[in-house]
Amino acid sequence: MRQAFLISACLAGAVALSACEKDSGEETVERAFQDVNVIDESNLNEVMLTVADPNQAVNYFRDTAKGEPDRIDLQRGLATSLIRAKRNTEAVVAWKKTVSLAEATNQDRLGLADSQIRTGDWKGAKATLNTIPPTHES
Repeated sequence: MRQAFLISACLAGAVALSACEKDSGEETVERAFQDVNVIDESNLNEVMLTVADPNQAVNYFRDTAKGEPDRIDLQRGLATSLIRAKRNTEAVVAWKKTVSLAEATNQDRLGLADSQIRTGDWKGAKATLNTIPPTHES
């Protein structure tokens, strides 16, 4: 009889203590995987820009950029992929969005001008090129 009571008391104590356990470290694991995912994602971005089918790359960058619209590398990838897929009109819109971000560079403006030339918007391309300093090497 005492043994049954002792076993029951031990099981109840174990259950009570397990409820008091701290977080199992899932947050730490999530942060670690997030850092790894960024590295893996940047390698995947490079693969998509170089050897993937252009339309597949457009789909990848479009879907990924929906989740993080302020990441300029994804916007650049989308715009570049649209150019590769010969979807120049859409590329102008993508480059304009890229250029509007705070981290935009002169190289991004040059990409916008290139896509404007491809669509025949020579006046727009001239205006875009005038925003780039003449010392910029391309």
